[in-house]
Amino acid sequence: MKVLLLVKNFDLGGTEVHVRELANGLAEAGHRVFVMSRSGRQVESLNAEVTFIQHRFTNFGLLGAVSKVMKLIRSEKIEIIHGHQRLPILISAIVKILTGISSVATIHGRISLDSRPAFMRRWIDRMIVVAPNRLSTLSERDVIREKCCVIYNGLALEDRGASRDKIQGLNLLYASRLDRRHGQALIIILKKVWPSLLHQFPNAKLHIAGDGNRLVEVKKAAKPFTEASEESVVFHGFVPSLVPLFKETSLTLGVGRVAIESLALGIPVIPVNSAYWAPVISRENYKILKADNFVGRPFYEFEPEPLLAELQRVLGELDEIYRETQNLSEEVYQDFSLAKMVDLIEEVYQELVD
Repeated sequence: MKVLLLVKNFDLGGTEVHVRELANGLAEAGHRVFVMSRSGRQVESLNAEVTFIQHRFTNFGLLGAVSKVMKLIRSEKIEIIHGHQRLPILISAIVKILTGISSVATIHGRISLDSRPAFMRRWIDRMIVVAPNRLSTLSERDVIREKCCVIYNGLALEDRGASRDKIQGLNLLYASRLDRRHGQALIIILKKVWPSLLHQFPNAKLHIAGDGNRLVEVKKAAKPFTEASEESVVFHGFVPSLVPLFKETSLTLGVGRVAIESLALGIPVIPVNSAYWAPVISRENYKILKADNFVGRPFYEFEPEPLLAELQRVLGELDEIYRETQNLSEEVYQDFSLAKMVDLIEEVYQELVD
C-alpha cells in the first residue's frame, strides 16, 4: 500500500514523534511511505525506505499545497492520505473531495481545534483519536462520531533496560516543546514551586529537555538556579531520544507521549502543563489518565501551591512510589505497543481501500 502522511511541523513534539514512528513502522511492514512536512530534526530518524518531501504548510499557501499533494498522488499512485495537525488535515479533506482518495485524520489534541472548519469533517473518511476522552466533546448525533476510532500512541523503546532497585538522587525531568503553554508552566514552576521544593530537598535538580519559542523566557526565569555555585536547573536542549535522560530520572513532569514513555520505563510521573495537573500516576488513577492521554484534565486546574504539596509528598515517598511504577510499567508498555498501533492503523487503511 502507498501512504502519504502529512504533518505541518517535523521537529519537536509528540505529534511529530508519532508521525515518525508510524512512518517507520509502516515502512517496516512493507508499505511505501511518503512524509510531507516542513523539514526538522525528525527527518534524520526516518528509515531509509521512507521518502521525505519538504513543504511549508501555511494558510496562505493552501491552494499550492493542495495542488502539490494532488500531483504527488497521481504520479506515485498514492492510495491513502493521512493528515496530522489542523492544516494538513484540512488539506487531506480537500484533496479527498477533489480526487476521491481515501483520507484519514489523526486528532492529537481536541477535535474542535484539529479539525477546523467543522464542515470539512464530513469529507474525512476516518478520524483516529489518541485517547477516548477526545470523543466526549461530540454530541450523540454528531455525524462524525461513527467515523471515529481510538488508537493509542505507540512506543518504540528498544532498550528498556533493567529496573533500578531504588532511586539514586533527586533528578526531576520536564521534557516538552517549549511553546506558549509549556513555557508558561515552566516559568510558574521555576518562580513559585522550585524555590520551596529546593529548600526542602537541597540536592534536587530539575532537568529541562526541549526547545521552542519560549526557551529564552524560561532560561531567564531559571537564572537564579543556573548561576548558583550548585546548579539546580539544567537545560539539555533538543534531544533525539529521552531514554538516556530517563535512565537518570527520579520523577517526570509531563503529559502525553512523555508521560507514556516515562511510565513504560518505570519512572514515576506527575502529569502537568499550564492548564491542568494530576497526582502522581498510580494503579488507582492510571485508567482515568490513560483515557485523556495523561493530561490532568479529569483532576485539577493548574495552581502552583497544590502542585508543590504533591511534589513534596512524592519526593518524600519516592522509593515506594518508584516500586509501584515499576510494577505498572509492563502494562503501560503493552497498552502503548508500537506494533499494536501500526497494526490497528493498517486495518483502518485496509478497510478504506478494499
